[in-house]
Amino acid sequence: MIFSVGVDIASIERLKKSVYNNAFLDRLLTDNERQYVFTKRHSYRHIAGRFAAKEAVMKALGTGWSKEIGWRDIEIINTSSGRPVVRLHSNVAVVAHGKKVFLSLAYAKDIALAVAIVE
Repeated sequence: MIFSVGVDIASIERLKKSVYNNAFLDRLLTDNERQYVFTKRHSYRHIAGRFAAKEAVMKALGTGWSKEIGWRDIEIINTSSGRPVVRLHSNVAVVAHGKKVFLSLAYAKDIALAVAIVE
């Protein structure tokens, strides 16, 4: 049974500059995410995808931005087949109360789109 849905888009062009912003990347990405995105030819697309995904998860969980929830508390990993999977850490895991979060990512020329479904 679906509990809620969150959707977000991110400008790939806007986040293209973030590839060189270590302070931003340190706030946004876990070590696993950072390692993954920099194995990709166009790492900025995957940074935008993770940005949108984390926003969509926050919307789906109803947390929004708060001092208790950080970017790195939501981790997006990929299965061996490439499917994105959400891992929740710290306070956001407590907020989720054991609910499952499903994620879909899509990319177009200028945007990354993420849809998160909480069950």
